Amino acid sequence: MRVVDEITRTRARNALIRWRCERSVASSVQADEALRERLAALLREEPFARARVLGVYWAIRGEPQLAPCYERWESEGRTLALPRIGEDGALEFGRWRRDGDVRADRFAIPVPHPFEGVEPDLLIVPCVGFDARGFRLGYGGGHYDRTLAQRPIAAIGVGYNACELERFDAEAHDRPLPAIVTESRVIRTR
Repeated sequence: MRVVDEITRTRARNALIRWRCERSVASSVQADEALRERLAALLREEPFARARVLGVYWAIRGEPQLAPCYERWESEGRTLALPRIGEDGALEFGRWRRDGDVRADRFAIPVPHPFEGVEPDLLIVPCVGFDARGFRLGYGGGHYDRTLAQRPIAAIGVGYNACELERFDAEAHDRPLPAIVTESRVIRTR
């Protein structure tokens, strides 16, 4: 675990992203499978089992690959939604369908096309880094932070064990996540 303060936040973010992207394929696949199993189990527990619309993501830059679960979650009766950045910097979510089309947005991130807006009642949020208190270190754009500040949506973080930070200075707008899932455990903060 690393201690990160305001000054080293950008360096820590860059180092963790680099680590994720440079891992071996075998290591990534194994960790992602274990993480998906733990996440699926958590989604069967209350209060998360009640969620009908999941805000998910399309993995980039070494993030945990959750897409293998999307069809199963959809077949279980859940609606899945992928994010795009709205005009105010908060995220908007569009319905994902297994047989639907996705197109790259201005940031080269796949977004459903056509974009049918939906409101998630649970977000699954990728973490560049995180700490045991449930605070997440993201990419620095504040898009998830703005989204969570505007709407009271439950959120679960996902990240790798090696990306856990001993602590870092949470900013005024940061909100701890109630749970963070890694390849070996679920960290519950509430």
